[in-house]
Formats: sequence, C-alpha cells, structure tokens
Amino acid sequence: MRIVDATAGDLDAIAALAAQIEAEDAPDDPAAAGAPAAVRRSVRVFDPFDARTVWILLAIAGDRPVGLAVLVRIPKLDDRVGFLYLDEIHVLAPWRRRGIGTRLIGRALEIAASNCLAGIRLLARPENAAARASYERWGFTASESLLYERRIEDPRCAV
Repeated sequence: MRIVDATAGDLDAIAALAAQIEAEDAPDDPAAAGAPAAVRRSVRVFDPFDARTVWILLAIAGDRPVGLAVLVRIPKLDDRVGFLYLDEIHVLAPWRRRGIGTRLIGRALEIAASNCLAGIRLLARPENAAARASYERWGFTASESLLYERRIEDPRCAV
C-alpha cells in the first residue's frame, strides 16, 4: 500500500474511486453512478492538478485506489503563514482499519510541514463518532467553531 500525490494522469482512477465512495455513502441514490462524470466536469472548471495550493492524495493497494484525501492551502497573513484544509478523506470500507487513513494524514502533515504551515484544519459531522475518534487519535483537537455556508447559484458556473 502506498500514498501518492495524484496527477492529471490519475483522473480516471479518481473518477472510479469517486463512484465507489458515492455508492458506499448513498447506496440507494441513483445519482451516485454520475460521480465519475461529475469529477471530470469539476476538473474542467478548476484543474486541481495545475494548482500549487491543492493536493489530491491517493491510497493505492496493488494497482487499485482504495482511499483519498483532498487538501487545499488556506493562506494567513500573519506568522502562521497558513493552514492546510482537509476537505475530504475517505477509505473504502473493505480497506478500513488497516492504517490507510493514518498514512493519508501522515502525508498531509508532511505537506503542511514542508510548506511551513501552522497546521491542518478540517470539519467533522458531530454524529460521525468514528471519524471524530480518528481525528483525535491523530492529534487533532475539537474547537467550538461553527461552519457557516452560503451557496452560489450562478448559471455561468454550472458544471
């Protein structure tokens, strides 16, 4: 098992993994089958492989992707320089409890350190006790912050 920094050449593997993730997360949702096309549309709008501030990490077992992490650098205009934001981390169910998530987090920590960032931030659903336990085991601490979100519905941005 290895962790790799994905490149544009990994797009097909990422799209296939996205379909598997959606099938696990929402097995009764027929839209899950559209995940590969959604990945490709997203990459056409914003190419994460051409950005110095985005990392997609793949966990590869043999020649098969079994997990991923999506990270983005958030700058801070002070001595902290910035944070790495972990937007997504997922390991396919049959591959969990094998240290893959730990290895993905380890690579994320390497990226944060090599870019002189203050740390890694992420969001977790309060009801996802397993994820929260993992984050705490990996040294993350919970804060009292609240997430606010405002969606942009602009037809020019439709993928």
